[in-house]
Amino acid sequence: MDKYRITKESMEYNGYILWRIECLKTSKKGGWIESEANLSQLGKAWIADNAKVYGNAVIVDNAQVGGNAEVFGAARIMGEAEVYGHALVSDYAIISDSAKVYDYATIEDSVQIYGYATIAGKASVAAYAKVFEYATVEGFAQVYDNVQVYGHAVIKDRAYLFKEACIKGYTIVSNNERVGENLYNWEDINALSKLEIAMVNGAKAAELYVNGRHQIAVKISLEARDRQNNILKIPAKEIFDYIEFVDEENNLIQQEITITDQPGLFVYPQERENKQKGDKVTSTAVIYVSLKELIKSFKLCVRCRIKQWTCNNGMEKIKRVEYTTAVEYNHGPCIPDYIHIKVVPKRQFNQANLRVQTFTEVDVNGILNSKLTKYYVQLNPNDGLIIRHVSCIGKKWFHYRQKGIYKGCSSSTDQSFVADDSAIFTAKFEFTSSKYRKVMSKNHEVDGVCFWVYQLWEGLIWSYYEWGGEMHFSLYDQYGNEVNLIAQAGEDEELRFYVRLEELNHE
Repeated sequence: MDKYRITKESMEYNGYILWRIECLKTSKKGGWIESEANLSQLGKAWIADNAKVYGNAVIVDNAQVGGNAEVFGAARIMGEAEVYGHALVSDYAIISDSAKVYDYATIEDSVQIYGYATIAGKASVAAYAKVFEYATVEGFAQVYDNVQVYGHAVIKDRAYLFKEACIKGYTIVSNNERVGENLYNWEDINALSKLEIAMVNGAKAAELYVNGRHQIAVKISLEARDRQNNILKIPAKEIFDYIEFVDEENNLIQQEITITDQPGLFVYPQERENKQKGDKVTSTAVIYVSLKELIKSFKLCVRCRIKQWTCNNGMEKIKRVEYTTAVEYNHGPCIPDYIHIKVVPKRQFNQANLRVQTFTEVDVNGILNSKLTKYYVQLNPNDGLIIRHVSCIGKKWFHYRQKGIYKGCSSSTDQSFVADDSAIFTAKFEFTSSKYRKVMSKNHEVDGVCFWVYQLWEGLIWSYYEWGGEMHFSLYDQYGNEVNLIAQAGEDEELRFYVRLEELNHE
């Protein structure tokens, strides 16, 4: 018995004439098809909402297509599979079992998605790729060529898989990782033939400021081997999950430090550019280390444990083997290796650490008897300081004074602090509800946080009036050290900048 009929409601779409369907049992309208060949009259297969199925595409069994999804070409949606959202499935792709494809995901070519696999976000799966079991591809990830993703593997962010890559188990491929070969997980490792630690720039020593923001980028390198002594490529996420940081005596120090695999604003020193081709032997992970509490300087080492299979008198046994780069209690094959971490208290700033540059314009924008003074607050480069971030309310009026025909205003501009020859800023200086001047000028002639002072001598003689006078803001150096500042307007609106006392800081 038929379960649906094609109504007389039609539309032209991508050169096809599509027809709305209607459930015979409930009289509920469904999605759009080109002909009955697109949707089986058997089973519970259904096309709902504004979904469109056309060309030689087929929806069979108990598969569901809904939302604004499109299925076309010779694609097949079968089993208990679901396609919805704004997903696109085309060409000879097959979605089956209990797989789900939704959001803005794109499936094309001869892809196969099956098992309990999920494709979501703006992910793209193409060519002859297969995603199955409980694997997930999401975010902006791209999976191409003859790649296989299965197990509980997760491919996310802007990861890119190509060639013959095989991703399985609980492996996570994320960020901007590009993988064109097999990736294995920690359980596949039977031994390590190398374990090393260094800064990402190759250095073996670093300063680490105790402010909770400064991060040093530590690179862990290892050479993993399976039971047949083949080299395995281990993803960075697996390394991050299984390594531990220890001191030179092999004591765990991860409670004293904060670690993450995500960089913040204050990673310094930064990674040097490396144009060499990737190492097919060594697996690496970059881990970011920071400190919130003051401790003694130390040697940063790394250790991990591997489940190792051995064969004794024909009997296979498994034992846990520790690998460490610590100097003491190092009984394994890895040579001692460490980064000497010099712990530095958060920096205390004073007036000498500031530098202010000024630029002045008169008769601004053709307005006679006007003056614009621009102040750029910088960290003194002679101290080796670089502004990495600012905390400043943009376009904030913090002072106004009128006296006779004189009027003066003080304002911040924006939160930018990098020189930009093309930057233009426009400010509206309001003196009364009906009296104002609009001023436009270059904003970032040099580095630094910019403040404007606009002065004008015109109009009737007004009584004396003044409000405001100062503004608080902060600069952060490349290490995440914060200097709290006050911008204060003096006589004739001349701005002065002062470092706030330490007891007023709230880090």
